[in-house]
Amino acid sequence: MTAYPARCPGRNLNGRMCSNRAGHNTSHPGYGTCSWHRGGHQHVEEAWAMAQDIAAERNITPHEALLGLVRTASARAAWTDAIVANAMHEHVEAGGDPFKPPATLNTWLKQSREERKLAAGTAKQAVDAGVMVALERRLDLEGELVATILGGVLDSLDLSHEQRMAALGTAQQLLLEAGQGVPN
Repeated sequence: MTAYPARCPGRNLNGRMCSNRAGHNTSHPGYGTCSWHRGGHQHVEEAWAMAQDIAAERNITPHEALLGLVRTASARAAWTDAIVANAMHEHVEAGGDPFKPPATLNTWLKQSREERKLAAGTAKQAVDAGVMVALERRLDLEGELVATILGGVLDSLDLSHEQRMAALGTAQQLLLEAGQGVPN
């Protein structure tokens, strides 16, 4: 499992990072925001409790568990939307009014709205729990690590300025290409 920062990912009123431990004064010490940064709110506590259970089952971090819940809820919403879109396409192709869905579609339209509400609520819980801030911080740290290692390797090769710039340009291009292959 990946180690996450031990500090609350929230920011103080002055814009600086919180100095409290992650999950300070909450039921989820070591993860998420402290009680001062909404970590003690009931929906945040529930999200972390669910995340801890899923993380233990799947041997992943609670952050990854919460992100997985967001992805699952979003996928369910997209799936019901696809069913509605396909049914509306068939309805219009058969000569139906595009502004008046068939009555058989009402259940799916209601389900689509419910899935979207659930996805939005799950995403809000994850954001309130500090998952996105922790993920952003982890990605920043990983980027700094790659840059430090690449700089050290280039330093050890004793390249000319032009060669170093060419190598950095190639590395940048490869990283950009690799980033395009990452699914959303």
